[in-house]
Amino acid sequence: MELPNNKQDMGLKPRFTRSVISQAVEKHKAQFREAVINRFELVGWEFVKAAREKTANEGGFNDVTGNLRSSIGFAIVDHGRIVQENFDGAQAIGKQEAESFISELLGDFEDGYALIVVAGMGYAAAVESKGKDVITGSSLEAEATLKTAIRMLKRSL
Repeated sequence: MELPNNKQDMGLKPRFTRSVISQAVEKHKAQFREAVINRFELVGWEFVKAAREKTANEGGFNDVTGNLRSSIGFAIVDHGRIVQENFDGAQAIGKQEAESFISELLGDFEDGYALIVVAGMGYAAAVESKGKDVITGSSLEAEATLKTAIRMLKRSL
């Protein structure tokens, strides 16, 4: 058996380039981003539905003006930018307050991904302090669901 005369003849020769690797990494990052946003969106919609539909008999609140219920919503943030949101309340005042509150919070989420859930009316905390569930119960459910979704996403990586 004859040995090669130089080192170039000894090694493996790649059949790919750095560009191919970069493209594969970018594709994987895009798939990950899409998966995160999809899961956050699903949890956000579940949160909104649960919070808006909870009646006073179920521990929720009476919403005389419709503003409080309309101020319940969510936003998905990707490195400081809103990429998906739901503020589809019937009352414009509630919707505007929720959007304003989310805008105030955006600066806190410039790195990574976030699901922000809100009841935008300023008196939401006062209603909750009276033992009524505006978003606390739904928020806790959303947090648990999101933790499970993130664990599953990590496993799939």
